[in-house]
Amino acid sequence: MAASGVPIQPRDQLGRYMLPQAPEDAGYYVYGNVGGVPGTGHLAQYAHPNMLSVIFWVEREWQAIDDRKFGIGNISVANGLKYDHHTHMKGIEMDIRPVRKDKMVGHAARCSYMDTAVYDREATIKLVRLFLQHPMVRLIYFNDEKVQQATGGRVKYWPDHNDHLHIEIWERP
Repeated sequence: MAASGVPIQPRDQLGRYMLPQAPEDAGYYVYGNVGGVPGTGHLAQYAHPNMLSVIFWVEREWQAIDDRKFGIGNISVANGLKYDHHTHMKGIEMDIRPVRKDKMVGHAARCSYMDTAVYDREATIKLVRLFLQHPMVRLIYFNDEKVQQATGGRVKYWPDHNDHLHIEIWERP
């Protein structure tokens, strides 16, 4: 058990694992909550093993080119139960934040692509391109038109995706 009382890597009945919450020297940080309740973000971070592979691959590649952490939010709740999202029930969809210029992390690090003082478009494009290099990544939604253009249209518009990217992998066993 970790100091917070959360097992090191909980697993649900469907074989999904909770994303490690604070690994030392990780290239990502976690954020979010379930139903607006502070301190519950980890409850919505159960990922299919293939999603974990994508995350860890991108994290390694990202750390080789940038010293900032990227933020990982909702994936799914244990056992695929429906919650605040219409999606995010299979552990194959994940929300991440755009990259910030100031290296801020945590819940307060939220930013939109319209927050030009803190949003780092070029770094976000680099991060998105890393995700798109992975063969398991099926689609990405994010509303910054310049990111969409820079990725050859592989990133798509979806309502309410100004302050996070939605990344989905192919569903495979």
